[in-house]
Amino acid sequence: MGRSAAESLKGQTETLVAAATAAAAWFRRPAPSALSAARTARLRALGWREAAVTANKAFRGLAKTDAADASFALREAVEHSAQAVSEAVRYGVEPDDGLVKTADAVREAAKALAAAAAGRGKVRTEALVLAKKWAGEAERLRRLTRSEAHELPSLMNALKRETVSNRLSNAAEAMQQACDALAGGLVE
Repeated sequence: MGRSAAESLKGQTETLVAAATAAAAWFRRPAPSALSAARTARLRALGWREAAVTANKAFRGLAKTDAADASFALREAVEHSAQAVSEAVRYGVEPDDGLVKTADAVREAAKALAAAAAGRGKVRTEALVLAKKWAGEAERLRRLTRSEAHELPSLMNALKRETVSNRLSNAAEAMQQACDALAGGLVE
């Protein structure tokens, strides 16, 4: 039996929170369990994306476009969150204050986005504003992390660090796109 669009949205946002929480945990204290949690969330996101595509076939017009955009953006946000951890491990990037704060902002944006997906009306609106605020904060922190990376004596380490912070920023950008798609449903 297929899942409803609401179940799929809830599943996707919960998976995003799991991926962002795993990333934040890894950047706080690198551990195999956080890497495993991020990878598991990444795999779960594939299933929820499939469920969302199936559930959204019943929609028409702008509602279908918004649902498809939100689903795609949520999948991308999970992917970038998990990739941030994977690339940090692969490149041997040591967590620092900038990456920790950026990952924390991404996690808070994910939590607010999940609250927005679960809410309606004013609750959804307030949660969307909060999610966009945290996603914007993640981008600001990425720019700060990037500028600090350019002060490192090793160009290779600076590029590796910048790559990881870009992944976190891409996750935040995808969440902003999901917010926009969810906000489209408010006018209907």
